[in-house]
Amino acid sequence: MASIFHYTDAAGLVGIVTSKSLFATHYRCLNDSTEAKVIRNLIMPILEREVASVTPKLIERGWLKPAFYEEYGANGHRIQAESIYRAITQTIDNVSPYFVLSFCRHDENTDQFEHGLLSQWRGYSNGGGVAIEFDEMGIDAFLHSEDAQFIYGVSKTSDVLYENFESLFKPEQFEGLAGALIAKLFGNRDTSQITGQKNIDEAIRNYILVAPFLKHAGFREEREYRMVLAPVRKRHGDKGFKGEHKPIKFRIRNGSIVPYVEIFETKDTILPIRSVIVGPHADQEMLLEAVEMILENAGIKAEVRTSQIPFRR
Repeated sequence: MASIFHYTDAAGLVGIVTSKSLFATHYRCLNDSTEAKVIRNLIMPILEREVASVTPKLIERGWLKPAFYEEYGANGHRIQAESIYRAITQTIDNVSPYFVLSFCRHDENTDQFEHGLLSQWRGYSNGGGVAIEFDEMGIDAFLHSEDAQFIYGVSKTSDVLYENFESLFKPEQFEGLAGALIAKLFGNRDTSQITGQKNIDEAIRNYILVAPFLKHAGFREEREYRMVLAPVRKRHGDKGFKGEHKPIKFRIRNGSIVPYVEIFETKDTILPIRSVIVGPHADQEMLLEAVEMILENAGIKAEVRTSQIPFRR
């Protein structure tokens, strides 16, 4: 069996336990600088092929001026495809930006399960790093309740893929998207014979269902399990959705404003915490005692143990 562990620092643990909530961060503010790069590499050739197919036909009809392509030649197709990709990500951020909460999977009876991952302790040890083990079914049950209460364009939990991306990324879900976005430039003019009639909303929803779950193979060790939520922003009203708008909150990190959403806010319910690993720390035993008291005060019965990985700052 495998369990899911959320790594955070001491302040994060206190925030989670006292608020009875978890916190998902806007995808642009995550630590992985390659976030969403995998899907970009997969979708760009599709967009570029479509641009190369559609634009000559629009120029032939006299609906598009040829000057741009006369200047840039074949590179113009790539430039236009990159512009379309930016339009996709901007639309997501403007309508239903997605937020990510990350866990690591560790199999029982392994060193990782007992002591955590050295790579994670390197990131969190200065702040009193801890790994909180959650019951996966309990987390999913809370997500169902969250989804029923608030307006989300997407809510999904799944393991991250580090290879075999074709099992999740289906090219046909994005074919026709470039044409549909080009068509919007022509207002009420019917260009569907050339650009097609792809459902843009459906394609963008598929993007959010796929993009956060594809990662560079260099992160394979983490065996990441993610919760992804995309709340519909207030500016778009309810548009027939049932539920409340999820408040987007903000915190300051290294001088930058980081948007996040507070998940669950379970005021009368105990979070499904199974155990806590206290990471390498100069005062590890003192930190362990403090974690035990925090959990006891919150009515959470969970094992607390120390990581025996010999890592020291």
